[in-house]
Amino acid sequence: MAIKSRFLISTTVILVLTGFFSWLSMRVLAEDIIVSWVGRYAEKQVQYDKVRTLLPLIQEVALSKEFAELDSLKAWAKQPFNEVLKKQTLQDTEAFRHRFSDKSYFIALKGNEHYYYSDGKQTSNSELYRYTLHQYNPDDAWFYQIMEKKLNLHLNVNPDVELGLIKLWSDVLIRDGEDVLGVVGTGLDLSAFLHQMIEKQDIYSAIVFTNEEGSIQLYQQEELIDYSSLTKQAQKKSLVFQLLDDSQSRTQLKHSLALAKESPNRVNTAPVYKDGVRQLASVVYIPEIDWFQVNFIDINGFLPMTEFSGLLIVLFISLVCALIVFYVLLNLIVIKPLAELDLSIRALGKNYYQTPKLSRFAGLEIKKLVFHYHKISTSLLEYQQELEEKVAERTKELSRIARLDPLTELYNRRGFELHLTEYMQCWQQDNHAFGLINVDVNQFKSVNDLYGHAAGDLVLQKTAIYLTNIVGDKGEVARWGGDEFLILAKQDDYEDLAAISEQLQNGRESLVIKVNEQNITIRFSVGSALVEEGDTLESLLHRADNAMYAVKFNRQ
Repeated sequence: MAIKSRFLISTTVILVLTGFFSWLSMRVLAEDIIVSWVGRYAEKQVQYDKVRTLLPLIQEVALSKEFAELDSLKAWAKQPFNEVLKKQTLQDTEAFRHRFSDKSYFIALKGNEHYYYSDGKQTSNSELYRYTLHQYNPDDAWFYQIMEKKLNLHLNVNPDVELGLIKLWSDVLIRDGEDVLGVVGTGLDLSAFLHQMIEKQDIYSAIVFTNEEGSIQLYQQEELIDYSSLTKQAQKKSLVFQLLDDSQSRTQLKHSLALAKESPNRVNTAPVYKDGVRQLASVVYIPEIDWFQVNFIDINGFLPMTEFSGLLIVLFISLVCALIVFYVLLNLIVIKPLAELDLSIRALGKNYYQTPKLSRFAGLEIKKLVFHYHKISTSLLEYQQELEEKVAERTKELSRIARLDPLTELYNRRGFELHLTEYMQCWQQDNHAFGLINVDVNQFKSVNDLYGHAAGDLVLQKTAIYLTNIVGDKGEVARWGGDEFLILAKQDDYEDLAAISEQLQNGRESLVIKVNEQNITIRFSVGSALVEEGDTLESLLHRADNAMYAVKFNRQ
């Protein structure tokens, strides 16, 4: 077979294999790119939706809080049957009413259990009274539960049976110090608000607003809104998790809600399945209204995989043309320099820089690219190294702080338990004996009572220094809690352990501390235990603790 034929056959096979594997790799790469783009888009979109959709609601909440602080309203709430105060209050509230976007408000007073509502359609202030609230009326349960739970702000879509209205209510407590006098607020027309939300909604996403338990407060499908979620039984609530297809998606969304609550106004994302489609749920907690905003974004709808098919075809044709017409030139000008650049990028992924070796045939554009790549990669490595050093330093410092007692700078209980656990594991491997000495400061409470807690702190600090000096390099000292210290004695037999215990117990070198010009002699109750075969950390601690209390009670 001629060389030309073999070359064409080989080229065809290479192109077919290249096209096949390129398609597979392109599909994986494209999917990663899409998910990455959608994640970034979601973060921006959620913040944007929060401002454009919820700004009117946040403004209404701020006005409701200002409304609840009216002096005349508080005075009337304290004396709800005083007609003079009532008249003055209703004049003030009617003047305030026009500041609400819905030009309406309600007042529910605890003192007389009366519910007042104004939307500007009344002919006189006397008609603002609508009905009397009853504690055992299910429709009025919201009023009593808000006061019982002392919810400073409560937002909920609630139908008012008496008024015949369904609104998005913002409820705020009337407070006089710690006393709750009633509930006031306003309502937004639900249909208009939902229409505005849907009108402004992005074509790629569906927005849901929920409370902390996941009850749907606002959604484009009005029939799924969880009306009266504060008083409804759990099994009857309409939850955002019910929109998802599987338990794993629901678990991931719950986790995202928890993370969002810990970091208000920060967007958290989670992949979920909704309506049989893979979607990205982006969650943000809005502390101003104590709600969560959840955006469900259809990943495939955002950027379908078919959009990348054209790119694959162009790539395939380019490969054919390049292999037939410009094989040699492409190899010299592009392939080899790119291979060098690829090696350098791989090296960069391993956190070191490898200079690309370019021949004189390399194209000018690639040389410029390599030049810019060199600047960016070296800057990136320097920044990464600096960041890693800072993270390592901060992590080391946090680990140290978490394990040390701030008063004595000894191991605290948590840090010493971790250290003892490691030491116990080493003992189980090499059988190098050690012991524990439990040291209790006698009459420490009397020092606190006579000289104050500052003197008590000084005694603990001096005791820590005293014990550390006595133990030296024969062990380690920790503050186990209160006036109790624990010593890890790195001794091979009980006699060595007893020597340290005896020195502390007999006080041959007594600890004397000067407090308020008076010398206080500090004594200790000491108990020790040497590790034995079959011991656990708990059993060893228990024996040392019992030994100390036996000495302490014998002294008393």
